[in-house]
Amino acid sequence: MSRKSAVDYMPTDFFSRQALELTFRLLRNNHPLLAHAVKQAIDTIPNVSYEDLHSAYTGEMLLNAQLLDSLKAHNLGKIVSVLTEIGESALRDKNVPPSHMTLLRTLIEDWVQLTEWVLQHTAADQSDRTSYH
Repeated sequence: MSRKSAVDYMPTDFFSRQALELTFRLLRNNHPLLAHAVKQAIDTIPNVSYEDLHSAYTGEMLLNAQLLDSLKAHNLGKIVSVLTEIGESALRDKNVPPSHMTLLRTLIEDWVQLTEWVLQHTAADQSDRTSYH
């Protein structure tokens, strides 16, 4: 069975508010500072209007650029790392239903896609002295 790639269902400049909320729930007990950063992004970044989404996605979405401004790039890497650790632990302990593992894998893929978006847009910014060229 073929899987749709993240590109097939997620507009490239947007990130799902639902993914942020799930991430917050997964992080809040064992990674409270990182969870707080995610919660702050949830509370402060406005949703993209439906008209601006051009019907590409019907859920509540945030602009990647605003999410990056709120979370900062170093936190994106930490989030991917922590979610990966949670997934590895669940696989090792076999304590999570397969449907939850699928959801966790999709969530990790969303964060990885956001990280790739950041890398693509940072490398294109010639005035940014922190980017690698």
